[in-house]
Amino acid sequence: MKKLFTLVFAMLLSVNVFAQCPYTTAFDFQATDCHGTQVNLFEILDGGQYVLIDFFFTTCGPCQQATPKIVESYYAFGCNMHDVYYMEISVSDGNAACQNWVNNYGVEYPTIGTDGGGATICSTYGIQQYPTVILIAPDHSIVIQDLWPIGSAQAVINALTPYGIEEHDCTAPVNDPEVTIFVDQVLETEVTATFTPNEECASYYYMMATEEEFNQWTAAAGLNLAEYLHTYGFPADSEISHTFTDLIADTEYLICAVPADADGNLYEVAQEDVITIPGGSDIMPDFTGTDLEGNEIHLYSILDAGQYVLINFFLTGDSYSENVMNDMISAYHLYGCNQHDVFFMEISGNGTSDACQTWVETFGVEYPTISKENGGQAIVQNIPVALYPTIMLIRPDHTFAQRDIYPPTLEYMIQYMEYEGIQQYECDDSVDEDIAKKVSVYPNPANDFVKIEGNNLDNVQIFNILGQKVEEFEMQGNELNIATSNYENGVYFVKIGGKTQRFVVTH
Repeated sequence: MKKLFTLVFAMLLSVNVFAQCPYTTAFDFQATDCHGTQVNLFEILDGGQYVLIDFFFTTCGPCQQATPKIVESYYAFGCNMHDVYYMEISVSDGNAACQNWVNNYGVEYPTIGTDGGGATICSTYGIQQYPTVILIAPDHSIVIQDLWPIGSAQAVINALTPYGIEEHDCTAPVNDPEVTIFVDQVLETEVTATFTPNEECASYYYMMATEEEFNQWTAAAGLNLAEYLHTYGFPADSEISHTFTDLIADTEYLICAVPADADGNLYEVAQEDVITIPGGSDIMPDFTGTDLEGNEIHLYSILDAGQYVLINFFLTGDSYSENVMNDMISAYHLYGCNQHDVFFMEISGNGTSDACQTWVETFGVEYPTISKENGGQAIVQNIPVALYPTIMLIRPDHTFAQRDIYPPTLEYMIQYMEYEGIQQYECDDSVDEDIAKKVSVYPNPANDFVKIEGNNLDNVQIFNILGQKVEEFEMQGNELNIATSNYENGVYFVKIGGKTQRFVVTH
């Protein structure tokens, strides 16, 4: 039986009515328990624990009967250190009354009274009868709106176990020392990896070799792998990146690290498999793909026209690929927006056209983007590309100037461009105000033709968005009509006297 708590605290009526929280989604709150400890609901939930809340008040008879059973179940589930976190909230009691309650019933979990915000929380959750016990899942949904009746601790245990909440001893979870391995870059003869220890890891020791080599070395030394790493590996005690060199192309290696605690005890060895990329020609293989605008991108055609090509191989939804985009866009503008010495493009091995279109709009990409189904997947498999992002710079003679610009930052892009003697230019695909006053390009958008009018203009060049010259004319007079009926839909540039204006063809 529960008691109904009215606005007049002196009137407490016993009723046989089923009570529950009227909501199915939790409301966040930050409160202070009667011992001065701050409690934030969503922080606990977001940490992966369920939260059980017992709404009560100290003079409530049913609350007094239920609390010992709830306390017993609290111990059965591991004292707030495992799957579920207990707390109780009073609608009418200050800190002094709550502390007496805690002492009387042996409550070790947070007790929040009116001094810490209890009345407001009870009101927010629409609690009308007491006790009301609810269970909130880590996704913030209220999965039990009222746990009742509470005839025993086992009744609470039975109600919670269907949610995967397991019984535990009241001991803090023990976290062993661990070290994680992240492979940053894989080349023919080099591999770069980052090692990150957890808080319990006082030191660790790491190496890279083939499985056969590890087997031979450990057997010769009479040590297991953990002992061998500890004896002969590179020592470290914090996060580091290490580049392993002098490797063999197209070979499978193991990167291993063994963590140790402050007493020098060794724990489970972390391992990461990696295969170096195949060796061979310094020639970049040719490919053809279609960008999001429907333009055919033929690598060798661009290179044979005299431009370098810089390719960003990326994955949609990948934070590492996203992190380089501001620098990529800056480099594109710094080197003349595909109109001069270097031509930028990007290729995704996993992104559909829709995903790549979202990517382009998010980062303001103006250079060609080739999606997975428009050739991207086949291209990355043929090269092959091992890690993302990978930024390649290819010379006009089809050779690699750099297989992977790493780290993929603007500073390093500029550095490799300077090695090759590539000059920086302003983007000349913007309308120049002086030339715009003298030259008219219309209609824009164009369909069957575009007309160019101006004074003392002789040479006219038309380029597509790929930077490829479409046509060239020597003007006779001040007017030129250009047939565009055979032009593909898209953006084009009219270059006159070193200045450029853009127009669009739509059929």
